Amino acid sequence: MIDNNSDENFLESNLLRLLTKTSQWMESEIHKLNKTYKHEFSIAEIKVLDGLKGKQKSIAELARVLQISRQAVHKTIHKLKDKGYLELVIDKNNKKDRKVIITQNGKNERNKRLEDIVEIEQKISWVIGERNLDYVKEILLEHIRYIKSQNS
Repeated sequence: MIDNNSDENFLESNLLRLLTKTSQWMESEIHKLNKTYKHEFSIAEIKVLDGLKGKQKSIAELARVLQISRQAVHKTIHKLKDKGYLELVIDKNNKKDRKVIITQNGKNERNKRLEDIVEIEQKISWVIGERNLDYVKEILLEHIRYIKSQNS
């Protein structure tokens, strides 16, 4: 139970708040780095490129992986397709379905954005130490594996 004296401390240090603030800071750093490129990518576009992991996926598969609506994925895919970073091809097994494929330009841009994430993580490492950053990532990965196991 939280008493009146610890309410304020809990509100400032609960995990949701800490993860949200860190995520917001990381996204603002991504936006800063994004401005150095010819084409700025939205966070949604970066997530779609990352969600493909270099493989073909249907829009439905991508929506499941990213945990966002098919409509949002569809909209983002078409923006990336218009920029030449993705292609849509008819699925051989299901003519009604289309697979999303990342182009070579898309792979190049994805790699640049991954390098940006490494740079942002390095900034965190300078503050909390590389070992602590590795611990945080390991702990969060363990929790994500647990969540996945509960959902299967």
